[in-house]
Parts: sequence; structure tokens; C-alpha cells
Amino acid sequence: MIGTSILRDFSKLLLKYGVSLEDIMNMVYSQEELDPSTGKYKKYFDLITVKRNPDKYSDGYTYKIRYKLDLSGKKIPQGKVTYTTKTASVNEAITLGFNNRIDILKNYELSKDKPKGGNKFYKMLYDYYANDSKYLEDDSVNNKRDIVHKSRVEAQTFIKEDLIPYLKGKKINHISEITTSVYSGFKIYLQAKGIKDKTINNRLNYLLRIFDYHIRNGLLEKAPFTKGTSLIKLSGKQEKEDAEILPIEKLKGILPNIELIDPVILIRFMNFNLKGFPKLTKKEQEIIFSGYILPFTLCVLGLNTGMRNSEIARIKREDFIGVPEKETFLLRVWNKKTEYFNKTNESKYRKIPLHPYTIETVEIYIRKREELFGILKDTDFLFGNSIIDKDTKEIDGFIHSRVFDKTVYFILSLIKYKTHFFDFFSTDKELLEKIRNYKLLQEELKEIKNAGKGISYYSFRKTFRTMLGLNNDLAEYYMGHKLGDNAKTTYIQVNRLDNKLFFEEYAQPVIEMLNKYVFFSEVEMNKLIEKDNNKLKEDVDFFTTKMKQDLSLTDICIDYNIKEYNELKEIEKINLEKKKHFDKI
Repeated sequence: MIGTSILRDFSKLLLKYGVSLEDIMNMVYSQEELDPSTGKYKKYFDLITVKRNPDKYSDGYTYKIRYKLDLSGKKIPQGKVTYTTKTASVNEAITLGFNNRIDILKNYELSKDKPKGGNKFYKMLYDYYANDSKYLEDDSVNNKRDIVHKSRVEAQTFIKEDLIPYLKGKKINHISEITTSVYSGFKIYLQAKGIKDKTINNRLNYLLRIFDYHIRNGLLEKAPFTKGTSLIKLSGKQEKEDAEILPIEKLKGILPNIELIDPVILIRFMNFNLKGFPKLTKKEQEIIFSGYILPFTLCVLGLNTGMRNSEIARIKREDFIGVPEKETFLLRVWNKKTEYFNKTNESKYRKIPLHPYTIETVEIYIRKREELFGILKDTDFLFGNSIIDKDTKEIDGFIHSRVFDKTVYFILSLIKYKTHFFDFFSTDKELLEKIRNYKLLQEELKEIKNAGKGISYYSFRKTFRTMLGLNNDLAEYYMGHKLGDNAKTTYIQVNRLDNKLFFEEYAQPVIEMLNKYVFFSEVEMNKLIEKDNNKLKEDVDFFTTKMKQDLSLTDICIDYNIKEYNELKEIEKINLEKKKHFDKI
């Protein structure tokens, strides 16, 4: 029988803590439990005697209650939750133990996860995104989005390498010490490291989640920001706006001859040695594949098709549509993620014509990948890794941002070393060293990459659009943009065309554009070969003449370098005079 006073106490606790009826019923205790002779109280707590001053306590001791189970029935670490009474009566001590149990255990629940200071505070930050994190479990219970393993690793790296060093530098030892100025300063700190605003926002979301957890559980009074100021404000699609186009005037001839896409063949060609090239180990071949062939192929695709990063990650073998009559391929690209998964409407994709160089590059990429990793099925992603999409739970393609960064440095290297490619690498060892040590390459190309607003992989797409130069629906179609209501053509109209007719009607502008800006035509190539042959003949004549003068080889080389230097200076002078003429009229 439950007494009135007990019900009244439980009602107060219900109002105060929001304890459910089920919780209350589980806390009801009987006369048997109150009776010390039965020992049933020991299920919930132990009684311990505590020595007391006999002048104040006649018995010289009182009882301390040491609780064993929390409100959910889980075992409490010994000594973590105690209550010291002022009575030496075992009956009264047991009654106090039960009467105060909910109050004390509720306080324990509120305080056990309270963020600590110093090292414990930093440990909490790092552990938040660990495997089996109790914090993430709490997030899931409160319907927060689940964090995939890759994102958890990214979050822990961000916390370890950026957040914790910054907080330690500011001598912040507790989450409540992260004030508005500290939080704002952190955003500035990240910007000063050269991190893009969009990337900073992605990282800050990991910190916002930590704030949200502590506020939700009453461990933090408020967040150190107001609504709308938690992230860096981006004006539209700022990352895309900030991407600088590639120097179009320097693109012509940056790609090796079409027969020399394979770096191993390229090295043999540069060293005039088609047989004596040392055999590479499987590991070295894989390094060259991931560090050269993959970024090279992404470079060609990005520059020659204008595809988005996510679109390239989803490309499958089956997306290359053969046009036998024209001995070419078209590439089918779905314009949005949702359209890619549904694949029900032909108005939701576009067909991109492929330059012969692009086709050759992809074929070499596939052949090399299959040699190293096995046959690719039609439904396999060519470039992306398979992941489960967080929204649709479908299998999606994913390429890490570091791969796209490599592609950026790759094309900048091609631009820088266009006229003297052997300085980029000329042997297998130089190639392996370059692609293994991208930090050195980043430093070497930093000035080019950061020119203007900066070059990113999105620069390939902007450059393609700029080179296309078509101010009409066709250009928008190739970019995968939404066609306006007044557009003369629609996706359905274009996509329903027979592929042969499509190529004849719509592909030629793209091929001509790439031949104009990126590739040498057959006539241009012949002129370059003729120019090189004439230069070689002049050099042979120079050396022959000097040798007839009985000069040493060292002196001849010195004279040759002087001649080359003077000719270069003369060309620069002529070009400068041409520019000066148009400075002002």
C-alpha cells in the first residue's frame, strides 16, 4: 500500500523533473524494502557507518547511503553517488535512502556528463566523434543526422589540428569559455590558414553539433552566436564564384601527344629509350596510377566536358554511348543527384560530345585500372568509390577532395612546364618523387594557384564554359543548367535526337572549340615539327661552324648559351615594343 505522503513526494518530483509514470512506478518501495531485516533495500543502495564527533552525535556515528543503480537500472561506479544522513537509526536511514533517491539520482544524471575543464574538456571534444560515442548516441535519440565514418574521421582531424590548438592558444579550458569573440576569432583563424569559406562552414558544423548537445542537455546556457551568425555568410554559391578560370591563353599544347598519355611511354620517349626502361613494381605502378593517370584523366574530363565534381564521381562505363557511324562516343550525364537515382525522365540528363583525345585518355585509364585492379563492369564507377548516400540510402559515387586537389596541381604543372616538360619529370624516379610529395608541388605552384581568387577544380568547369563562348541554349545544355521558359530548345528535344544526328548537329562546336584552345590541329602540329626541325638544323650548323674554328666543346656550349640568351632577349624586346604601342593612342 502506497502512503499519501509517498504519492505527494512522487508528484512533486514528477512536476519538478518530468519523470514518467513508468519511472515513478519503478521507484515505489514496499514495507518489506523498508524493513532492514529483509535486506531488500540492498538492491538499490548500501548502508555505511561514518564516524562522527561524539559531542554532536551521541552514538559517535551516522549512516551514509551509497547508491548502486542509476534511474535506468545501470550500475553506478562505487562511491560516485552517496548521501550522508544525520541518523544512527538503521530504519530511519533506509527510509531517507528511499525518500531522497530520485532527487539524488536525478542530480547525478544531470551532473555526470557535465563537461570538465582542462584536459578532460579537450578529451570530450576529440571523443565526440569517436566510434561508439555516447554523444552521437544522444544525437541519434534526438533525431540528429547520423555521421558516417568518413565524416567522423574528418571531424576528429579538424578538432585535433584546428580547434584544440586554437583553444589552447587562447587558454580556453571549458566549453562555457567559448564566447562570441572567441568563436568569431576561430573563423578568422581558419580563414588566415587559407581554408575556403565553404570548407570552414562544413567544419564548423561539427563544432555546432557539440554546442547543440550541451545546450540540449542543460550543460551550456547558450551558444556563442546569434541566429544567422554561426557560419560564415556566403554570397550565393561563393565557392563557384571565387574559382578563377584557368589561363586560357596558356592551355594550347599543355597535354602530351595523344600517343603519349601513358607516363611510362612518355618517359621512354623523352629518354629515347623504348626497351631499357626498368620494370616498375606493382606498388609503384599503383602510385603512378593514383598520382598521375587518375588526376590526368580527371584533368582532361574536367577541361573537355565541364562536368561537376559529383557528376564525374558517378560516371559508369555504361554512360559512354557509342556512335559507330562517327567512330566516337557521347557521355550521358545526369544533371542532379535525385535525377541520377531516379533515371526515369530523359529531360533530366545531357549528352556531352567527347573529343578524340578525351576518349583515348579514358580508354587508357580503363586499361591501366583493369591491369592493376581487375575487370570493370558496365555498372561500376570508373572514378568514384562506392558509398551509401545519406539521404536516399542508395549506392553513390564519391571522389575525395584531395584527388581533385591533385588534379589542380597537375594541370598547373602542365602549364608551367609546357615548353620544357622534362623539367617536370623525365625519369621514373623523378615522376614517383613528384607524385609522392605533393606538399612540395603545392609550394612550388602556390603562386599560380592563388593568383586572383584562386584556382580550384571548379575552375575547369568555368574555363570550359568560357571557351565554349556560345551565348545560347546549347551552351546552357552542355553545362547542365536549367533552360529558361523562352528557350528555343529543351533537353527532351536534344536528347531524343538520333545519336548520329546529335553529333552532326551539336557536337562540332565543342570539338572545334577544344581544337582552338587546347589541342593542335594536324596543320599546326606539322608547323611545329617543321619549326623544331629548322631549329635543330640551325643548332647543328652552329656547332659545326664552331668546331671548324677549333674551339673546345666547353667554349662552343658557352657561345651557344650566349646566342640563345640574346635571341630570347630580342624576342622579349620586340613583344614589349608591340605592347607599348597600344598603351595609349
